[in-house]
Amino acid sequence: MNSALFGVVAALSWGVHDFLARFPARTIGPVPTVFAVTVAGFIFLSLWLVITGADLHIVWPELWLVAASGICLALATLALFAALALGPISIVAPIAGSYPALAMMIALAQGAWPSAGQWAAIAAVMAGVVTVSRSGGHHEESGALPRGQLPTLLSLSFAASVGFALALSSGQAAVTHFGDVETIWLARIFGLITIGAILLAQSSRPRISARWLPVLGLMGGLDVTALSAIVAAGALAEPEFATVVSSAFGAVTVVLARLFLKEAIAPAQLAGMVLIFGGVAVLASS
Repeated sequence: MNSALFGVVAALSWGVHDFLARFPARTIGPVPTVFAVTVAGFIFLSLWLVITGADLHIVWPELWLVAASGICLALATLALFAALALGPISIVAPIAGSYPALAMMIALAQGAWPSAGQWAAIAAVMAGVVTVSRSGGHHEESGALPRGQLPTLLSLSFAASVGFALALSSGQAAVTHFGDVETIWLARIFGLITIGAILLAQSSRPRISARWLPVLGLMGGLDVTALSAIVAAGALAEPEFATVVSSAFGAVTVVLARLFLKEAIAPAQLAGMVLIFGGVAVLASS
């Protein structure tokens, strides 16, 4: 089984997930949205563990890998949803989807060595991120993004990228010790604790309307599907390429935003997106 195929499943799942996230994040807020999606995912995973009769083992001291994965994923998702609530998907998604370049750097630190073509692809991804970032002024001029909010939008998008790279790399490393679904389930507990603490620390806690529950439940299912695909790749050769391919979720999200929300895309922004997704495609085919 090619690990890249798992990345394709994750990309499609996360692409739809992030497009849907824009709506509840802007209505009920990023923190309640992340909390509800995390709870939904935890319920799905718990049912799956019960149905399959999985035997859960806690392994020390490797549990820190699971904790790091869950905490980083919760914080990255929160940063992503906050960015989607603030500005255009066509800026947020490509930058957040640049995490494979960081994941490859983590793999490099662990002994992997990219080829010349892979180094060029990583450089293209990073150049694309810079280009997309610099094109954000177009959205401020058009009124799609409030004036003065571009630095915040870019910071949140970059934070999401870093968090996803750390979460997925540590999650893949934990698979050999805990198992696929078991790793995600344990990580989800740490994520719930993290986002729950943030929710409790808020001075006001918006109520989640019942009309959002189907959307939030669907998002939880899509998130679990994507994570399961990525973590399962940890047991295959070159699991980092599943992480790389999964970042194509940004392209899926942008296409959906263009089709259904009619988001405008400036020429420079489009060029940056081509660099990012082109670099990802090269890494995926390596």
